[in-house]
Amino acid sequence: YEYSDYNSSDEQSLTFDSYTIPEDDLELGQSRLLEVDNRVVVPAKTHLRMIVTPADVPHSWAVPSSGVKCDAVPGRSNQISISVQREGVYYGQCSEIRGTNHAFMPIVVEAVPLKDYGSRVSNQFILQ
Repeated sequence: YEYSDYNSSDEQSLTFDSYTIPEDDLELGQSRLLEVDNRVVVPAKTHLRMIVTPADVPHSWAVPSSGVKCDAVPGRSNQISISVQREGVYYGQCSEIRGTNHAFMPIVVEAVPLKDYGSRVSNQFILQ
């Protein structure tokens, strides 16, 4: 993932990976095969444009409860508009099953109040 609106001290976009939390590391209340180590944080009640492109093979970024599904094809950029109206946590998965572990590519989007968004994104990168 990449937050292109934010730059690090060396003027690079802020990027991060997001992986499934292994079953042995789950905390009470977390869902098996759905929880990730780094959530995508977005501001609630704000119109967003997401640009989707993969680095390897085709993917399909899908978060059904938000009505979002976007195909990602190597060598191409695709864009979607998203507006999450309620704060909360939304789960999805890669809907393009291609290759090893594609059945285990969860997506977790956390919508936070706009006033908290900047600090949440900053903290996400400071803690890494």
